[in-house]
Amino acid sequence: MSDLLSIVVVGEINSGKSTLIGRFLFEMHAFSYSTISELKNICKRLNHDFEFAYFLDSFEEERRGEFTIDTTQVFCKTKKDSGFLFIDVPGHQQLFKNMLCGSSYADMAIVVIDVKKCLEKGTKRHIDTLRFLEIDKIIIALNKMDTVGFSKKTFQDAKERINKYLEGVGVKSDFFIPISAQQGDNIIRKSTRMPWYNGLSVYETINIFKRRYIKKEKQGFYFPIQDIYLLDGYKLVVGPILSGEIKKGQHLMASPLGEEFKVKAIRGFNKFKTSAKANESVGLLLDKVGNLKRGQILSKGDSLEVTNKIEAKIFCTQPVNQNETFILKSLTQTTSARITQIKMARNAGNIRLAVDSNNLIEQDIAKVTIRVKDQIAIKKFRQFHSLGRFVLLNNAGICAVGIIV
Repeated sequence: MSDLLSIVVVGEINSGKSTLIGRFLFEMHAFSYSTISELKNICKRLNHDFEFAYFLDSFEEERRGEFTIDTTQVFCKTKKDSGFLFIDVPGHQQLFKNMLCGSSYADMAIVVIDVKKCLEKGTKRHIDTLRFLEIDKIIIALNKMDTVGFSKKTFQDAKERINKYLEGVGVKSDFFIPISAQQGDNIIRKSTRMPWYNGLSVYETINIFKRRYIKKEKQGFYFPIQDIYLLDGYKLVVGPILSGEIKKGQHLMASPLGEEFKVKAIRGFNKFKTSAKANESVGLLLDKVGNLKRGQILSKGDSLEVTNKIEAKIFCTQPVNQNETFILKSLTQTTSARITQIKMARNAGNIRLAVDSNNLIEQDIAKVTIRVKDQIAIKKFRQFHSLGRFVLLNNAGICAVGIIV
C-alpha cells in the first residue's frame, strides 16, 4: 500500500462530479497546452461551451450524453507530497455496479450534490454505499452555486437538510463546501464571490484529511499467485505485489496451503532483481513449487486468516436467492459458496427491511454468513481492502459485492 491518497467522487447524474475533477486538475496545471486545445476543438465540434468534465469522459457517448459510463482514475501530483488519485464513478442507476466497484478502492470521498436538488434518490444511494464500504472521511460539495447567485441562504438550507439525513443514517461529515465546479469557486482556493463562507476550499480540505486523518498503516507483503510459468527451465510464480517489499533470500508463507517457501530470485521485466515492492508485478523463483497454484496468497510479516466461513456485508447488484450456490472470487481465489444465514437486510438509500428472508433484490445491503467449499485466505476489509473484498457470481454474472467484517 502506497502513501497515495485515493479519493472517490460520487453523486447523482449531472451533479458535476467529472467537472469538479477536471476543473481541479486544470487549476493544478495538470494538462498540457495541446490537451486543452484538443478539448476546445471537441467542444466546438459538439456545439458545447468549454466543459471541464470532458477531460475525464473519454467515451464519445459520455461527451454527447454528458454523464460518466465507466470508472475513471486520474492521478494528480502536487509539489508538496505524493499527490492524489481521483476515482470518478458513474452516477446513473443502470451503471451502479461500476460505481460500487470503483468506490471500494477509496480512502475518502467527495459527495457532489446539486445545491438546487439536494437529496435526490441517487445521492442517498451513494451515501449508503460509502457507509457500506466504511468510508467515513467525507466532503460534501454543494455544487452549482453560480446558478443560485452564490446565495448563503440556499447553501445553509441545503446543508441543514443533508446533515439531518446523514445523522439519520449514521454518517458524519464536518466539511460542507459551497462550490461552482464549472467556474472554479472554492475548488483550489477560496472564492471571492462567497465572502460569507468561512471554511476551506476542496483542495485545502483534502490536505487536512491527508495530514490529520489518513494514516497509511505499514502492511505486510502480500502476493496473490496469478499463474506459474516455465521460463528457461525454471518455474516462476507470477503475480502483483499488493503491499510491502520482498528481497532475495527471504521466506514466504503460502495461504491457505500452509507451507513456507524461500525466494531464490526475483524476475522483473526482462531482468533479475534483488528486491521488489508494492505495485510491481514480478516472477518469483522459489526453492520449490510443490502444491503451489493460482489462488494461493504468498505473505510475509503478517498472518492471514484461513477459513471456510466468512462473516460479511454484501451489496446486491442483482437479485440473490439464499438457496442457490454461488462462485466466490477474492483476488485470484475462486471457490463455490453458499449463504448460510441472512442476519439483516435493507435496501440502499432507505430503511426498507427485506420482506423475504431468503431472497434479496437489487441494491439490497445485507449482513450474511457465507460458507465456502475450499478454504480461502482473508483479512477483514478494514485491515486490508484487497484481501477483505470479494464478489459473488451466479449464472447471470456478478450478483453481489462483499466485504469481510
